[in-house]
Amino acid sequence: MTMQSSPRIVVYGVGQYGGHIARLAVQRGWPVVAAFNRAGAKVGQDLGRVIGLDCDLDVQVQDCESADYEQLRGKADIGVVTQFNVLRRNMPAYQRLIGAGLNVGCHGTESYYPFGSDPDTAADIDQLALRNGVTFTGGGIWDMSRIWSGILIAGPCTRIDRLEHTSITDIEGQANSLAQAQQVGTGLSVQDYRNLGLENAPFLLCYKTIPEQVLTALGFTVRATDVGLEPIAWDVPTPTRLVPEGQFPAGTVVGTRVNAIVASREGPTASARIELRAFRPGETEHMFWEVHGLPRTRMRVERDDSAHATAASLFNRIPDIVAAPPGIQPVHRLGPLSSRSRTQETTS
Repeated sequence: MTMQSSPRIVVYGVGQYGGHIARLAVQRGWPVVAAFNRAGAKVGQDLGRVIGLDCDLDVQVQDCESADYEQLRGKADIGVVTQFNVLRRNMPAYQRLIGAGLNVGCHGTESYYPFGSDPDTAADIDQLALRNGVTFTGGGIWDMSRIWSGILIAGPCTRIDRLEHTSITDIEGQANSLAQAQQVGTGLSVQDYRNLGLENAPFLLCYKTIPEQVLTALGFTVRATDVGLEPIAWDVPTPTRLVPEGQFPAGTVVGTRVNAIVASREGPTASARIELRAFRPGETEHMFWEVHGLPRTRMRVERDDSAHATAASLFNRIPDIVAAPPGIQPVHRLGPLSSRSRTQETTS
């Protein structure tokens, strides 16, 4: 699909990240032609007011369950889905938007590498996109900080023996409430963490797709993957803004650690040790890649504002997604992420 002017955007899910996407579009002069949300107070309001602007955008937030999506055909280029991390839970949104002829960019952990997260649902999405001649891509902060940084750091290597990826992510930078942070166990007891089954949480297990996608992008074939989750708890109190007391007591779960190792048919392996948790004072959110081979190379990516960074990364992918071939197109096929920092962006 091609655009003759700035991409025309539909926002599906007017929460924290959908609001970021809409505000960025307004700042860049990209038209937001429709917005959808679950039934509630936001439905029926002007999008501009819902996302905190001091003006109306003349776009009324519609109930996602009862809206007429055929009205979008020929009037929008892409739908940005920011509802759930799990592909199957987002499937109604994909069907509605793709069925109306829109490309889809999804903010959700399983969407980055769908065939590695849920092969059956991925096959359905791929066929749906191919039938409608549109593209599906998952994007967000992993795009550059986890996936493309791992690809780029291997560029100088003439031999790769193994890759290592480690990171710490400040869950308080991405969660608006304690309830959101508890999705990775933050604030729970170790027993409650296990009782809730967080050691098998699908949207956390799919962090394995980071080393899988990087290995694949480097030309290797994934043979086997081993992944596990464990609660992180310290024997000292942890400062936090999420509870009135201002700290979690010693022994409280502060987050989750993802441990994954991916083996390739060709020999090289890729491992990941990813922590999503509350931070100690002085810690900085970062992602680190190291390639063991010739030459041995390292890269560290730091960031200060996770919420903005993850929304902006998906927003900056929009022209790439609209211009990409139909079907599922992971970000590693779209080239390195480019800034859209100019006020206007025109793609032909």
